[in-house]
Amino acid sequence: MNEKTQHQILRFLEKVESKFPNTEEPEIFTDIHLHVSQETGDLLAFDDEDRELTRCVVEQWINNNDTPETFYRNVENSLRSALNKKTPQLGIIKPYNYVLENESGEHIAEIFVVDDEDTVILGTPFMQNLDKELTDFIDNLLSE
Repeated sequence: MNEKTQHQILRFLEKVESKFPNTEEPEIFTDIHLHVSQETGDLLAFDDEDRELTRCVVEQWINNNDTPETFYRNVENSLRSALNKKTPQLGIIKPYNYVLENESGEHIAEIFVVDDEDTVILGTPFMQNLDKELTDFIDNLLSE
């Protein structure tokens, strides 16, 4: 991620943060859905009701020639890095997530989770086998 891209992403996150001012008693319950387009470089933020919060164009991502898997992995790392530098303080009921999605809104990855105690970053390796591990755990409990 070059310096210009990093600046664009940080500014984008600041705009998202401005939509949800931090209050003592947050009333809003939502996640932040980040849609990314490999063709246009668009980065858009939506709430759970599909209302657009903000958008920007990341020039480095326009017409990217990487495979979609590589592109989204790089985007995920860039967004996670930016969120680590600027831990969000949103007026949203916790826990809430930053979710990476493709331009069609299909889930790619959980990027960042904010909860009451601290900030937890969930990477893809953790989430990949979670369903299977939970199913195996429940099956094991029921068999006893």
